[in-house]
Amino acid sequence: MIKNNNLNTNFEDEGIDLYDQIETNDEGINQPFDPTKIRVDTRKITIDLVLKRIEYKELDLAPDFQRQAIWTNDAKSRLVESILIRIPLPAFYIDATDDDKWLVIDGLQRLTALKQFIFDKTLRLTGLQYLTELENKKYDELPRKYQRRIVETELTLSTIEPGTPPAVKYNIFRRINTGGIPLSPQEIRHALNQGKATKLLGRLAKSDDFLKATNFDRSKKQKRMLDQEFILGFLSYKIYGYTKYKSFDSRDDFFVQTMNSINKKISDEQLEQVEHDFTKAMIAAYEIFGEDAFRKPKTSRRNPVNQALFEAWSVILSQLKDAELEKLKQKKNDLLNKFRNLVNSDSEFLESISQATKKVEIRFSRIEKLIQEVLA
Repeated sequence: MIKNNNLNTNFEDEGIDLYDQIETNDEGINQPFDPTKIRVDTRKITIDLVLKRIEYKELDLAPDFQRQAIWTNDAKSRLVESILIRIPLPAFYIDATDDDKWLVIDGLQRLTALKQFIFDKTLRLTGLQYLTELENKKYDELPRKYQRRIVETELTLSTIEPGTPPAVKYNIFRRINTGGIPLSPQEIRHALNQGKATKLLGRLAKSDDFLKATNFDRSKKQKRMLDQEFILGFLSYKIYGYTKYKSFDSRDDFFVQTMNSINKKISDEQLEQVEHDFTKAMIAAYEIFGEDAFRKPKTSRRNPVNQALFEAWSVILSQLKDAELEKLKQKKNDLLNKFRNLVNSDSEFLESISQATKKVEIRFSRIEKLIQEVLA
């Protein structure tokens, strides 16, 4: 018998089905919120003080969610030259809700360039347009007047202050972060919910059993953190149960609350059990479906992994007892035939795994019923 054991009582070549990405991609930014709750301050701070924060790891310049193209040395050098000839720089946007750990929303490449030139001393100035006499010089080789001018330059920081609700912070992050390739919803969740949740997602995404069941490519970083979004779907439905989904404002709110719960509320022992159940589900899925795990039944070609099927099958398999899983494996041909018939004959179910992300109960309940029939 299946128990709802929750803790609350062109990507096709990578095997990823973006069935819900279009529908949910701008979900967070479109959620209404009270503008009076926006707490953004503007402050002036010298480059020297910014570097102090970087030195003491109070400002992170190596977030693994950032995907902007790396600046060339010429671009970095012209930033330094702009400071030396006193051209004002655009504002930097910082999430300062945790005063001990600032997060760069916009301006990462500029701050990285300044760190490399002043603190690391690994950058030589190249491609200068005005101060050509400084060509090929490092920071320590500059005249003292130029060194002083750089470190005493005041930067304009727009900071998101403590007390700003997570949903508002998400909206601000989404609106402001325009450098390079725009961040995906999962990359923003990852940025704003650092802690046990991001570590768990990273660990599970690299696990052999997940990679085997999904055929995700271990050799390259998954674009837009889709692998971790898949796993976050499992964690969300596992922790809250699929019947609770409708009580959340949006899919993004559902996912953000899950990450927040993992970071602050769920014990390490409970997370160990969830991780164990995830591994159990991945192994079972591969042993039953083989290379077609979490995919729609084959037609003329092998279908990509489907996010809706991944969430439903992984959660439901994780809830089965070992004896029930063994029985499913023994009767897997019957299970596969019933699943194929379900997809081919139930238009409502097919819609729920193809485009309608809100039809959560349909896909979960249909698969639960299918398994119960096989186990009967």
